[in-house]
Amino acid sequence: MHITAKPPRLIDATLREGLQAPNTIFSELDIIHIAERIAEGGADMIEVGHPYVSQKAMLNTRSVVDMQLGVPVLAHARACRPDIHAVYESRADWVGVFLGVNEISEKSRLGGRDFEALLDIISDAISYAKSLGLSVRFTIEDTSRTDQERMATAYALAIENGADRICFADSVGLMEPKAVTDTIRNLRQRHPRIEIETHFHNDRGLAMANALAAIDSGADWISVSVNGLGERCGITDHVVLAANLLYLDSRALSEDQVRSLAHASSIVSRCSGQEISKSSPVLGKYAFTHTARLHVLAVHKDKRSYEWIDPQLLGRSHKTAEITDNP
Repeated sequence: MHITAKPPRLIDATLREGLQAPNTIFSELDIIHIAERIAEGGADMIEVGHPYVSQKAMLNTRSVVDMQLGVPVLAHARACRPDIHAVYESRADWVGVFLGVNEISEKSRLGGRDFEALLDIISDAISYAKSLGLSVRFTIEDTSRTDQERMATAYALAIENGADRICFADSVGLMEPKAVTDTIRNLRQRHPRIEIETHFHNDRGLAMANALAAIDSGADWISVSVNGLGERCGITDHVVLAANLLYLDSRALSEDQVRSLAHASSIVSRCSGQEISKSSPVLGKYAFTHTARLHVLAVHKDKRSYEWIDPQLLGRSHKTAEITDNP
C-alpha cells in the first residue's frame, strides 16, 4: 500500500470514545495521567468528552485544557447551541459538532425531521460555534450509510458556514477498504482545501485496514484511541496505527513515545477492565515471541525471517522459546 507523503495526523479520542466502552470509568486523576501520556505519545489533538452532558464531563474537559499539553483539545457537541456553548465554557480549542442526516437518523434520533430541517440545524450550529471563536470539526454521524448526495450537500453546507474540518464516520464499522478508498478520494476531489478526518469503528475487524486506506486516499486525520477502546468493538488502535505508519515511513514514532503510549495502555486496561490480548500487535506479550522450531532457528540467524519490523523500534525485544520437535 502506498501512503501519502504528508504525515497523517492522529486525534486521540480515548477520553471521549473510550468512555463509551462498556463498564469504563476514568477518575479525574486517570484522565490527567492518560492525557499526559497521549500528548507525550505524539497525538496531534486530544478529544475529550461532551461537556454539556454533566458537570463531571465539563470538569474533565477543563482539567485537560488547563494542563496546557501543547496540543489542541476538542470537545463533543450535538448540533445545537446549548451543547456548543458548553464546549465554549469548557475552554476547549475545538468543538466537534455531529449530526446524522440519513433516513435512519431521521427516524431513530431526530424526531422525524426532514433533510431540509437538518440542513438548517447544521447552518445554525456551525455559524454559532464560529461566532464564539471556536474551531469546528463537523461530523456526519453514520456517514457510511448516508446517501452520497445528502453527504455531499451536508458537507458543502458545513464548509460554507465555516467548518474547519469535516469528518467521515463509519459509525457501525461496516465499510471495507476498497469502499473507503473510493469514498475518501471522491471527498478529496470535491473539497481539495478542507481537512478530512475519518473515524472507523471495528465491528467487522476492519478499522485498521480502513484507516490505512483512508490515509492512502487523502485523509488528513485519523481518529484513534488507546487499545482501540470505544463503543462496542472500539475504533482504530492508536499505537498499532502509529507503528504501521512508522513501518511505512509515513510518520515518526520514537521509543519514548511508544513508552508513553504503553503506559497509557496500562491505565486504560485497568480502568476499562479490558486487558489487551497477549497476541495483540505491538504491545501484546507475544507480539515478538517465536516458538516453532523453524521460526526459532531462522530468527537466530536473521530476525527479519519472522518479524515485520525491528521490535527495538517499538521499545520491544524478540523472544524465542526452547526448540522443540514442533515444526
